Amino acid sequence: MDKIKIGLIVNPISGFGGPLGLKGSDSDDIWDHVTDVYNLPSLKRTYDTLNNIDSKIADKIVFYTGSELLGEYLLKQFGFKFKIVYTSKIQRTSRSDTYKLLNEFKNQNVDLIVFAGGDGTSSDLIKIIDTDIPVVGIPVGVKMYSSIFPLSPIYSSKIISEFCTYKEIEFILREVSDLDDRKINKGITSTKFIGYLNTPLNLDDNYLQESKGSSISDEGNEIDNLIEDFNDRYTNLNSYIFGPGSTTNSILKSIDIDGTLLGFDIIENKKLLYKDCAEKDIYNYLNTKQAKNSNLVLTIIGNQGFLFGRGNQQISPRILNIIDKNNLLIYSTKTKLDSLNNEILIDTGDLTTDKKFTGYVNIITGYKFSELKKSKSVYL
Repeated sequence: MDKIKIGLIVNPISGFGGPLGLKGSDSDDIWDHVTDVYNLPSLKRTYDTLNNIDSKIADKIVFYTGSELLGEYLLKQFGFKFKIVYTSKIQRTSRSDTYKLLNEFKNQNVDLIVFAGGDGTSSDLIKIIDTDIPVVGIPVGVKMYSSIFPLSPIYSSKIISEFCTYKEIEFILREVSDLDDRKINKGITSTKFIGYLNTPLNLDDNYLQESKGSSISDEGNEIDNLIEDFNDRYTNLNSYIFGPGSTTNSILKSIDIDGTLLGFDIIENKKLLYKDCAEKDIYNYLNTKQAKNSNLVLTIIGNQGFLFGRGNQQISPRILNIIDKNNLLIYSTKTKLDSLNNEILIDTGDLTTDKKFTGYVNIITGYKFSELKKSKSVYL
């Protein structure tokens, strides 16, 4: 019986920039920030995927992968059969290594490519693979606005298992998108279309996330109502930690704060105290006396419904375990909320923290008006 050939490629640095307050992990010096290459988020989330593949299909597959962090390091921890088809000259790999390994997958005629990365890695696959080979993404990156990604690594493993189990598999083209840099200076977190990748059509249609939805330019007066609501709550007795997004940035502008569209800002005594914070900056602040009454101000991602885990990894589990759930101010227009196909999605990377926010969360949708929305952890 012929083995199912699966190409596994890990972008080791993907997702690492999130807690640092970076807007991605594509900068040339990103590796300079890494102190422990074996403790990268991409490795943990790929491990979770491999660990949850149905054990019944293990003897049906053979992985093709690259050396060390590209895939070898993880596959050695499991009983899967695998072959190294590309060896990088350096441990701290680059986009060039990604291209070379993807070309090897084409040469080996793999049946499926499993890749761990974000929107940037998805764009790399379009350049080399296009829609010729079906792919399954493992959501690792900072933003992950594309609809090619499953909701979590657990859902990635489910799609892989189904692909290897059923003979008749249908496929679907899913969109790859990324932030539109041309609109960021206008205060709009809009996306631009990059292309399509082909992915197995899973048995349950809810395994894959949606692309990021529309921005505030489409929601007009609804934003004004959210601004009015926040201004009614705003006091110099409390501090405010503002998360990324067009919605929260519009609220900041209304109180004359020059905030960060894609980052985190801390407001105290109605003044900007810290701008574009990394995870450690927020954590250190929350451990000061003046941070006792801190409110975390966030929005959800349109269409996707993610509250944590997409674009706001500066809010780590240790931070969320300090924040009182009652001090969480989630703002969303009714238009954005109604666009969701799922519950509010939670993906902090820690199950205990996820459970703190699962059940129901309160979403502010207008002036003195809110809705309870069901929330769930995508890791459970």
